[in-house]
Amino acid sequence: MKENYHIFYQLCAACDTPELKDLRLGKSGLSYLPTHTRTNFYYLNRGECPYVDEVDDGEGFEEMREAMDLVGIMEDEQLMIFRILAGILHIGNIDIQPNGDEESEIDDQDFHLAVAADLLGVDRNQFKKWMCNRKIVTVQEANCGREAISKHIYSQLFKWIVQCINNSLTSGVKQCSFLGILDIYGFETFEVNSFEQFCINYANEKLQQQFTQHVFKLEQDEYVKEEIEWSFINFYDNQPCIDLIEAKLGILDLLMKSAR
Repeated sequence: MKENYHIFYQLCAACDTPELKDLRLGKSGLSYLPTHTRTNFYYLNRGECPYVDEVDDGEGFEEMREAMDLVGIMEDEQLMIFRILAGILHIGNIDIQPNGDEESEIDDQDFHLAVAADLLGVDRNQFKKWMCNRKIVTVQEANCGREAISKHIYSQLFKWIVQCINNSLTSGVKQCSFLGILDIYGFETFEVNSFEQFCINYANEKLQQQFTQHVFKLEQDEYVKEEIEWSFINFYDNQPCIDLIEAKLGILDLLMKSAR
């Protein structure tokens, strides 16, 4: 499923279709808001670019559904997926307010709390309670917990979809070979890097080291061993960067110590 996170934008584009009305993503569901766009959702308006030129999200939604049909995800399963995705969007809009003494609370009448609980099939009061009251939780901590819930739900849904696709592609014949896809590492630097991005870049550093070790260092050692005449290639050794992250008193070690 190439769309990945873009499914949220596609879902909003198709929100007025009869079978998706109950998700309350469109004007009828967000009647208290002045506009009828995906920018009403916190998770979709952070980048301030909810639309891409020459990209029809409604058409992309239909293509995605055809792909789901092709890999054997039934219509009722598709609707279940859309309910979960819509629930995630509504979770992002739950308004967590301070309640004195560095605690937090959610209004009993919060529209998005009610809709998210309904779509995900959980008790509204319990959902509200555990979003704010694990311990004495500040608004900032409660917001972080809200985002963690959304990420976890999405992660589990993504794994389930991958499993569905793998099951549909299983032939039952004993495998004698496999097809692998190499995703070349790439480093990204943002104005504010999240911990997730730090972990991604750390993994990329390890991949780069593996690549350079085998393609350059070990190959050159083999040429020396076999006394092959050739010109040595200078390459960047990123071991100091990896040591900075994973060595004793490195970044990960210090983070673990500070979390205790």
